[in-house]
Amino acid sequence: MCFTLFATGTAWTADKLKKIEKRGAIVFADPFVFISGGVAGAVGRAAALPFDHGGAKGPFQACYRRIPQFGILMWLYIPLSSRVNVDVEDPAQKLFSTFFLGALAGFFMRLICNPVNRVRDEALRTGDSFIKTALSLKRKTVLQFYYTTPNLLVNAAYCGVLMAAFEGTRRFMERNGASTDNAASVILTNTVAGGVAATVASTVCYPYSAHRYLQTVIHDSAICRGLPATLKKEVPMMAVSFGVFSALQPIFAPHHGKRVGFGY
Repeated sequence: MCFTLFATGTAWTADKLKKIEKRGAIVFADPFVFISGGVAGAVGRAAALPFDHGGAKGPFQACYRRIPQFGILMWLYIPLSSRVNVDVEDPAQKLFSTFFLGALAGFFMRLICNPVNRVRDEALRTGDSFIKTALSLKRKTVLQFYYTTPNLLVNAAYCGVLMAAFEGTRRFMERNGASTDNAASVILTNTVAGGVAATVASTVCYPYSAHRYLQTVIHDSAICRGLPATLKKEVPMMAVSFGVFSALQPIFAPHHGKRVGFGY
């Protein structure tokens, strides 16, 4: 039964994505979402610095790495979700498609960001410059840019669970009185939903994520220090990131409406 649900959901989502693709690149031509997400990601990481200062990377690099990560995640997820989920009424189907789209956005976000972060991590480990490290890795194989970075599928799973839990929590709060007409209420709702989503995603994905991180050069990551340390970092970081994103969307991308791009 689970396999049938997975196969059906995947086929349905893929068909919707194929129809979207035919409409052209307008789906991804929304750079303002990236701006909102990038700023929100940096502010969210800064909010978590009291609990995790960034290790060997330091607080500054830890914060600016979040700019492309959360920016790309939102830039890919929001346009896709606004077109795939807009006509979905079945809760199970909407949950699956939200997970699928979140995982897809998370996978491509890491595919884009990992090579640069891989060079930075290796440069920190060896003490060489960024350029020298990049050239050294390039001379070996392109896989050198990926093989010790966080597993792409692990991060895809985390982002899928994160977005599914976020949207589910947000809908639950709206059904129980959270207003979508008041900007302050939307920001508060999404901040709480972001914290809850980070708790769920970090807990569900922790066992395999920790195993994969321990095989990388990023041994100073919070995830390598246990689940409590991971939650102390991820929960405030994601709560603030979603809250700031919700505050910035009406400024940079007001065309996404009062739900700031979520809630389709």
